[in-house]
Amino acid sequence: MQRKFILYILVFVMAFMASFANAQIRNTDIVLSITPTNTLPNQNVSAKLSSYVVDLDKSNISWSIDDAEMSNGIGKKSFSFRTKESGSQLMLSVNIETADGQNLSKTMTIIPTDVDILWEAHDAYVPPFYKGKALAPSQGEFKIVPIPNIINQTGKVNTNNLSYTWKKDGKVQSISSGWGKNYFIFRNSYLDKVNNIEVKISDITGNTTAIGKINLNTTKPKILFYENDPSLGVKWEKSINDNLSINKEGGMITAEPYFFSPKDINSKQLNFDWYINKSKISTPEPKNTLSVKGEEGKSGSAAIKLIINNVDTIFQTMEKQINVSF
Repeated sequence: MQRKFILYILVFVMAFMASFANAQIRNTDIVLSITPTNTLPNQNVSAKLSSYVVDLDKSNISWSIDDAEMSNGIGKKSFSFRTKESGSQLMLSVNIETADGQNLSKTMTIIPTDVDILWEAHDAYVPPFYKGKALAPSQGEFKIVPIPNIINQTGKVNTNNLSYTWKKDGKVQSISSGWGKNYFIFRNSYLDKVNNIEVKISDITGNTTAIGKINLNTTKPKILFYENDPSLGVKWEKSINDNLSINKEGGMITAEPYFFSPKDINSKQLNFDWYINKSKISTPEPKNTLSVKGEEGKSGSAAIKLIINNVDTIFQTMEKQINVSF
């Protein structure tokens, strides 16, 4: 009786194993993955197959792009290709014929995305008619705006219909992240010489994503002096390098605090301390313009120095000196 029972068990196990061996394998038993997962335009990409059910090493595998076979072979579990231009769809497909004759397939649609990153010094001063870009000082504010080129199955996605996850120096900025939050403003710390900013942008499905990164550096503020003509106004076309000759009627000097914050030059945060021949004088009005006149009937020279500093910061301070002859 015991031998018959053991025999029944063996028959059952053998039948189960036979049925398992002949079981139909599903496409979901195979995983198709690519590296990197967030593809850029014209980027080299690696695709790979993996499975805990199918012996891929003994399977005949063929790889195709847009229905054109590109590679095939026994055990060819990986394949490299290049993405198309930004927003151009590429169809990656792979067919697997297992050793026992079963046929499986996997497909993946790849639409490369890219992100342009724009930035500005959000609260840094530059004088009127300045054609360059304002730069941010230490403890100044940056504003970052990404311009994503994300295209999904329905077409190009409106930038307001995207989710933005912002990171500063590797840390997620939860308050600044979320749906439609397509810009990021932050104040630099005096401890940071460089700030690494990253934004991950995705559509409502989460299947289409793009990542943008930028490193932002602060700059030292500077002071430039300009001659201020009573008739012509400030001579913006040329700054005073060292020496300025003043006629007997006198003249005016205007100082411009490039890249200081805040951008409001009249802010109480910005102190203007003027010195003539090392002696501090009363702050003029406006505080960035000084009237200079020599003693009547006498010629001579004077050293004029200006120190500007933001009283709420540590490193936003600068001084400049010029010599004036009359």
